Amino acid sequence: MLMIKQQYKTPTVFRNMAMKKCLAPLMFVLLMAGAVSASAQEKSADQWQYDFEAYFWMPQMDITTASGTDITLTFKDLLQNLDMAGMFDFGAQKGKWSMNADFIYMNLGAKEEISGEIIGHPVTLDVDIDLRSFISTVHGGYQVAVNDKNQLDVIAGIRYLYIRIPLEFDLNENRTRKVTLGGSDEDKWDGIVGLQGVRTINDKWYFDYYGDIGAGESDLTFQTKLGFGYHFNKFTGTFGFRYLRWNFDKKGGLANMYVIGPYVGAKWIW
Repeated sequence: MLMIKQQYKTPTVFRNMAMKKCLAPLMFVLLMAGAVSASAQEKSADQWQYDFEAYFWMPQMDITTASGTDITLTFKDLLQNLDMAGMFDFGAQKGKWSMNADFIYMNLGAKEEISGEIIGHPVTLDVDIDLRSFISTVHGGYQVAVNDKNQLDVIAGIRYLYIRIPLEFDLNENRTRKVTLGGSDEDKWDGIVGLQGVRTINDKWYFDYYGDIGAGESDLTFQTKLGFGYHFNKFTGTFGFRYLRWNFDKKGGLANMYVIGPYVGAKWIW
């Protein structure tokens, strides 16, 4: 049995290429958005208003397996080893009702030399890590408080997590073994409830906040976010800080996982 004791620290590889692949979806959206009016037009309460945001999250990811293995990937690690990423958010509101869908996809690979044990004997292994993750949060909301400066909604919805962390390691020159860390891919559905709100600071600035908590196939999942927005002529610039966590039942491959860090983005409202 392989017991990985060392915390992973990925090396510097393909940094420029990874950054280009990561920013490509955001740059594409920024270029295409020139054809769309950037400012929200005044609409009556019985009309739908939509918004679309492309953002770049700069997090640290921490994963603990059911067997006690820890994997910590800093933002620098993620950026240097990133193959592809996409982060988008879509929202709609009509009167007091709203809906929102958030999608995050990450695909990264890394090579690392680690120390471990096989049948009680210490060994050094060359390991390829190929992490793929998809996170989606979809919810509906109902406005419970509103005035000239503030809006507060209660929300309910679902969160989906897919994560795959296969390891490929060389035992010697002639043998290569492939395993998936924790035993299998993780595929979780959870129901969530929470609050979200917006406060207008002036005609250019606002800040928004979000919090949810839930469970289902996970023991617990929750998310918090605090963000700010600035209205430009053709779009709204956004930035803030976000924390997303799961605690699992340990019957599968993972014990817990969290993703935390700042983000920047661009939003269009129509």
